[in-house]
Amino acid sequence: MFKKTLLLSLAATSLLATNGLNMIGTSTVSRSMGGTGVAFYSHATEAMHKNISLLGDIGKDEFQFDLTYFNATVNSTVYDKMPLNANTGSLPNMPSYDNPTTASSQNMIDTNFIPSMTYASRIDENTVFGFAFIGAAGLATQYQGESSQRQINSSMLLMKIIPGISLRQGNTTFGFAPVLGLGSMHMNYDEAYLRGSGDTYYQSEAYPFGKKPQSQREGMFGSNAGGSSLEAAFGFTAGMDVKVTPKLRVAASYNSALKYNYKEFANFSQFGANGMVYMADEWMRNNNGGIGLNNGDIVGDANGNGGLAQQLRDAGMNDTLAAGVESIAALAGGLDTVGAALDATNPSKLDDLIMEQPWEIALGFAYDVSDRTIFTFDYRFIAWGMAEGYKDFGWENQNVFAFGMQYTGSKYVLRAGYNYAASPISNTSGESGALLTNIQGHLVFDQAVSMLNMVGFPAIATTHFTAGMGYALTDDVDFDFGIMYAPEATTSRSGQLSPITTGVDSIDFAYEYETTMEQLTLSFGVNYRF
Repeated sequence: MFKKTLLLSLAATSLLATNGLNMIGTSTVSRSMGGTGVAFYSHATEAMHKNISLLGDIGKDEFQFDLTYFNATVNSTVYDKMPLNANTGSLPNMPSYDNPTTASSQNMIDTNFIPSMTYASRIDENTVFGFAFIGAAGLATQYQGESSQRQINSSMLLMKIIPGISLRQGNTTFGFAPVLGLGSMHMNYDEAYLRGSGDTYYQSEAYPFGKKPQSQREGMFGSNAGGSSLEAAFGFTAGMDVKVTPKLRVAASYNSALKYNYKEFANFSQFGANGMVYMADEWMRNNNGGIGLNNGDIVGDANGNGGLAQQLRDAGMNDTLAAGVESIAALAGGLDTVGAALDATNPSKLDDLIMEQPWEIALGFAYDVSDRTIFTFDYRFIAWGMAEGYKDFGWENQNVFAFGMQYTGSKYVLRAGYNYAASPISNTSGESGALLTNIQGHLVFDQAVSMLNMVGFPAIATTHFTAGMGYALTDDVDFDFGIMYAPEATTSRSGQLSPITTGVDSIDFAYEYETTMEQLTLSFGVNYRF
């Protein structure tokens, strides 16, 4: 039971109504008002998450519970004219070699519900203490059985445990809290082709490592969620708010970065020169009667003999294409021999990855237009482009703009909002895919970075429309309901995986990745004062 509760607490996945990977709001009220909450107090949960100083607004002690259900539709299209994706004879080509191939990310029921819980208590007239468990950020994609998407299965789960305090001095309130972040993450990727049954070719001693197990790896507690372990990170949050007039409040908050070191994230060698050798070996086995590359040097002699190109030509590949494959495989300065390159791509040799949830700074305004109507506005800067891990994958900083309103009736409340931020992953065309990116000591082709962003980490939501209502059951108990809709967003990255410094630079191994995403979420919250 504890394991399931912890899993639910962590499960902020499937790119749930997000700015990048961060939820636009934690509580049902904030999610109904466009994710605003830096200067507007609704309940303790959002105060703990958006601006700790707002805890000073509680009356009685209170306990709040929120639960969000999400439905995200994610589709990715892959086109990759790499010659190693084409076969000779009777074997089929990789579908994405001949035409753009679209697949839908499969739903992961394990992580469709995200809870948050908060308790807040007034110590004295000016001081309030709160304690919160908050599902804060996440992502998930699942392409099991989809060979063009390389069976990618990615999952990140993040939660925060926050004990905080606020102190009021006149019309100004300050707040501070240490933050314990808990996260789990994996990225499973299978290079191998698939039979119709979903099994890879040549599951025998002739195949270097048998069936690649990465896409089949389980997450936490035997689920699809997260990675093999739960990692901790430490930071803090601080905020202040000022009641400028009885109708106007302004506020600011800061969330520090949280640095996670995810264990056994993926084998990065498969995304660079050694991965090209692995693909060449697989192509040989598919087109040469099950016989793979011999364990010679990757690059042939001065006459072009003995290397990958000669072996690929002997198995039926066009001379020029074979030379191009050898050039790309050697371009990254990978291991010198075929055996060493294949050993480096062994799926049991998984690398760790540091992913730093970025620091954020936010400003907010709340204005009482009348006794019944409040308008809110938040601006938030999220430093993805400065965060270790995300900057390595080319993510850009985000400017988030959020608007909200609330109308209060006798026993009911109506809410609406809007949230917009450009995607931290930009559209790109004309990319030189054979250029290399250093991801924490691993040289990875830019094409691979683009695919991982588009298929494995598609944090591309931009626009969110929100609405909701609240109802006071008694003076001490009220319920909140909210809905969020993010219309379809599209991002694409395209280019050529072409040798840059060789005599075959006229070959364009074209590729394009495109992802679309649409989101719908439903939220429910209950607040009890005592």
